[in-house]
Amino acid sequence: MLFAVDIGNTNVVIAVFDGDKIIQQWRISSDKNRTGDEYTSTILTLCRDAGIDTALFDKGIISSVVPALIGPFVIVCQRIVGRHPYVINTNLASEGSILPVHLSSNSSRELGTDLLANAVAAWNHFKSANIVVDFGTALTLTATDSKGIILGGTISPGLGTAVKALAMNTAQLPFVPLEAPGKVIGSTTKEAIQAGIVLGYKGLVESLVNQVKQNIFELTGDNPDEIKVIATGGLNSVLKPITECFTIVDKDLTVKGLKLIADLV
Repeated sequence: MLFAVDIGNTNVVIAVFDGDKIIQQWRISSDKNRTGDEYTSTILTLCRDAGIDTALFDKGIISSVVPALIGPFVIVCQRIVGRHPYVINTNLASEGSILPVHLSSNSSRELGTDLLANAVAAWNHFKSANIVVDFGTALTLTATDSKGIILGGTISPGLGTAVKALAMNTAQLPFVPLEAPGKVIGSTTKEAIQAGIVLGYKGLVESLVNQVKQNIFELTGDNPDEIKVIATGGLNSVLKPITECFTIVDKDLTVKGLKLIADLV
């Protein structure tokens, strides 16, 4: 079985694969102050409660956008899997690597490993030009052309980040649930914030998707109408009911990408 770890700024997603099937998944808080021993204790308890036999793990893989948590989770993997995990780095996206997608030769190496995993999983699903929209702490769009070249993307504050910043940096505006209001003109403070953030982000995502499609066409000649759009990340469900710009939604895209990479390394 595979022990896959996707370390994000807000949450750590842990997925257990038996073959190609996710048989268990947990989401725990990213905390740079916790040690490998503390995380190990928590995850062993989760495994025990789920009936997961840790003796069946034979490989571990880690993607992290939080450098301080790589060390603790290497310890977690060594304790739970019994061997050193494969830790993804951006060099894996180099042209000529073992992956089906790669950065162009003149590109910088600033692609997050979670976005690389997304691109691998999206390419495996479509085998064509695509855009991955990842609703995490940051809202990211990652563009890949029809030859499997990762062109780059966009980065914006995530929905949760935006609503948190609004509440923390104002005297009277509260935290509100991320739900779409019935109309764009809010008659209460709650509705006004929801309209501004949820409906505002709907417009942001749809506009960026259309512009990225056009940019892909300008750079590569790929037909914008044939470019697939896949949404993932913990907050994709907020916009899913109110937009038609996504070809598919797959909340497990990143860990599926980790599984595909683990099969190749």
